[in-house]
Parts: sequence; C-alpha cells; structure tokens
Amino acid sequence: MRGEYKSTLDAKGRMNFPVKLRDELGDVFMVSKTVDDKHRSLTLYTMDDWNELENKINNLPSVQTKGIRRYLITSSYEIEPDKQGRALIPAPLREFAGLKEDIVIVGVGKRAEIWDKAEWDAMNGGVDLAELTKTAMDLGL
Repeated sequence: MRGEYKSTLDAKGRMNFPVKLRDELGDVFMVSKTVDDKHRSLTLYTMDDWNELENKINNLPSVQTKGIRRYLITSSYEIEPDKQGRALIPAPLREFAGLKEDIVIVGVGKRAEIWDKAEWDAMNGGVDLAELTKTAMDLGL
C-alpha cells in the first residue's frame, strides 16, 4: 500500500476509503490503534495480516504480551465499507487518534494508517531530515 489520500469524517464518524486501498485491503479489514510512542494514529490491516499478528501475540507468553493484548486487540474493529466506500470509524478509535473532520490515509507498505490531517502535517513538518538520512544510510537503504 502506497500513497497519501485525503478524506473527511462526516457527522456520524464515517469516512470514505479510496478505491485503491479498498482493493488492497479487501472487502473486510481491521483497524486498531497504532503502536507509536510519539504519535496517535490508526492502522489498517488486511484480515490475513491481522490474523497473523493476533496469532503471533497469542502464541507468546501472556505475562509478556498482556499490555500489547490490551492495547491492540481490545482496540481492534472489523471494517466493511458500503458500496460507496464509506465506513464508520468506531468512536473510541476516533477519540484516541484525535480524528476531527479532515483526515489523511497513508499507505505504508503492508499496512495503511489513518491520521488527523493536522497531526499528519505536524509530524511531517517535524521530520529531522539529517536523522532520517543517517538512519537510511545505517540500514543500507
């Protein structure tokens, strides 16, 4: 999944998913909180990727994964857009990510993310290009 798509939330908390992402995510997909220590956004998973992640978590010792279980699994919801591509983003997730009216959906490889547009713009404005370049070089990219 690639690209940046702008959308809006309607008064009921529904958004329109771009056709390109719907094709990649499938008819039904999962949304959950994003694990990020600096920013609040939502992550979209195909059902196969979500099931793989959940199985991996479930096969690890509960004492090590109870925090991640509570954070990710309890905040996950199935999404099934209607024929027009609209789907409700559950209120707890909208509140967590601070989603207001203007939002951005970005493809980040195997997954996509949903951001409040103001938060997305602020995060992008704060990117340290020197640090990003150093990291890329360190990783051989």
